[in-house]
Amino acid sequence: MSGPQIDVSFCWGFPADTPETSLPRLRELGFEGIELWPDRLNQFGAERWAAALAATGLRCFQLCPYFNFVHGSEKIAESWKMLTEFRRVARLLNCRRLRVFTGPPWGAGVIGAAVATPAQWADAIRSLREFCDAAPEIEFCLECHGGSLMEDSPSALRLLTGVARVNLTTNLQLPLRNEDWRVSLAALAPYTTHIHIHNWTRGLDDGELTFLADGVFDWRPVVRHLVQQGRSVCLSVEHVDHGGRHDPWETARRDGQFLQTLKHEVVR
Repeated sequence: MSGPQIDVSFCWGFPADTPETSLPRLRELGFEGIELWPDRLNQFGAERWAAALAATGLRCFQLCPYFNFVHGSEKIAESWKMLTEFRRVARLLNCRRLRVFTGPPWGAGVIGAAVATPAQWADAIRSLREFCDAAPEIEFCLECHGGSLMEDSPSALRLLTGVARVNLTTNLQLPLRNEDWRVSLAALAPYTTHIHIHNWTRGLDDGELTFLADGVFDWRPVVRHLVQQGRSVCLSVEHVDHGGRHDPWETARRDGQFLQTLKHEVVR
């Protein structure tokens, strides 16, 4: 397909299902691939995931390791070991994109952009540049998330321009910290390849998580802007049980239909 395109993905979250049972069903519901976290990946093993993906014709759009560049040399060394393993897995799964946190985004040890020291910024920028150079086949995708060095667009741009590598991109996970979504979109659209797409009952990050079609926020202007800028983007449904309120399969049924409709409205 020439020109910008939209890929429709689901963050796999079916504790009672296997790759062999879940992937064909996701395909029938309109999804073109999945996103995998380490616990789900390790539960079945990369080889089994690779076989199930190949059998269904689905893709693995993103793998989600937990790198840490802001807590000293030992954590950076652990992140290098993690990169070696995830490059191996990415090759098996024919996956190009690895999610990036700069450190733990919740719990103990959270380092957001506003509190990071100059040394922590320097470590993160240097490490990301070295990762990008060491693994040019990988797209390293910064998840714009509170408690990370890319929690708002100025901090994300500080990383992007400091690293200055084409294989460093952004997951525009709206909303960013203390920032109108239009500001975030204008700043980061040129770097955005992936979105963890959510919706809420009262507005952007306001109220309860809910199905995309039932929430208040309108994603069409966001996706339309990205496509008009020439960007291809993966829309990946995350937090699929909405905090335990809904069956993930009901989310898949509703959100798959919604995203396929959105895709055909925007990409003509």
